[in-house]
Amino acid sequence: MSFKTKHVFFAAFGLMTLFVFYFYETAFLDSSSPVWQRVEPVKWLLLFHGVAGAVALLVAPFQFSARLRRRYPRLHRLLGRLYVAGAFISAPLAIPVAFRLGPPSLYMAATIQSCGWLVTTAIALYAIRKGDVRQHQEWMTRSYPFAMVFVVARVLLAVPAIREMGEPGFVSVVWGCIALACFVPSLVISWRSIFGRRAAAAGRAAVPSKAARAAV
Repeated sequence: MSFKTKHVFFAAFGLMTLFVFYFYETAFLDSSSPVWQRVEPVKWLLLFHGVAGAVALLVAPFQFSARLRRRYPRLHRLLGRLYVAGAFISAPLAIPVAFRLGPPSLYMAATIQSCGWLVTTAIALYAIRKGDVRQHQEWMTRSYPFAMVFVVARVLLAVPAIREMGEPGFVSVVWGCIALACFVPSLVISWRSIFGRRAAAAGRAAVPSKAARAAV
């Protein structure tokens, strides 16, 4: 992504996150609300899962700032540690929360999303520990979309036409977001190498070689 595209993307995602917290999470402030009564059996698991996940969601965009990495490397490392801690706490807790709250049709979705987030984050951590910055950046790019599923799925579920579909719409949106989290990061990582090479090859083909120019 270019500088401008990246910042527009994160600004849009920030607005989506604010919408989700306002639309869904304010109900947890009222202990008599139906939402609170439903999650009360897993409130402590949900608390740690939610706080750790929110930390990861909020600090991750700063990890993609090249300027912050260059000027404030210590802050970059601190935010990276916070992200890894948030992922390692939030992702495993999502599984028992999903199994307690249901629906059963999303048990496997919660498991795959959590495992995907854990594995990609662990590989990114391993890469930077052995000094492979490029692999670290690529696997961080693969890690964050699994966290983004929380926000993107809820934004889509707020669409009236999808909400009216009930559980089939809910399941379709969640699985669709997980599929995108698995696929889109690799497309982003490979974009320049796929399309840039074609452009470069076309440019080289358009320029005659020295031998060809000498033969003219």
